[in-house]
Amino acid sequence: MLAIGSASSLIYPHAPLVSFATLAGITLNRRQAVVSALLIWFVNQVYGFTVRQYPLSVIALLWGVTMGLGTVVVTLIASMQPRFSRRSWAGQSVWLGLALSLGFAAYQSSILLVNQWVGMHGLTANVFLRIFEQDVIWAITLFSLHTALFNLQHLRQSQR
Repeated sequence: MLAIGSASSLIYPHAPLVSFATLAGITLNRRQAVVSALLIWFVNQVYGFTVRQYPLSVIALLWGVTMGLGTVVVTLIASMQPRFSRRSWAGQSVWLGLALSLGFAAYQSSILLVNQWVGMHGLTANVFLRIFEQDVIWAITLFSLHTALFNLQHLRQSQR
């Protein structure tokens, strides 16, 4: 997950942090999830300020910190893992959708709050929906990959 999350910075100016934080919260223990999500955020910030040449300004740093804190909040939401999500693949899938939606709302709310404060970005409904669509696609893809690898590992263990 760390490798894919870090590589996503090469594809998008802003890694789908909500997706990675949600998947980390669902699949790892809380401490590992927070560390993994923050490492992905950190790589994205380093890449942004070096290769993409984000300006070194108070506003840019505020955006970065807001994204980092939002990533932690999403990870903590996802790591709550209600009982139904631990019983089956279907329960985990439902929790993925709920945690992704709740996390996305929390994350984007913090972004909108900073946007209102500094007045830098215009987040229209189309942009908001496109970001949500991107996060949904990433979350489903990552969860599918995780599920396939997890099931393959269990299949190998049961054949021993």
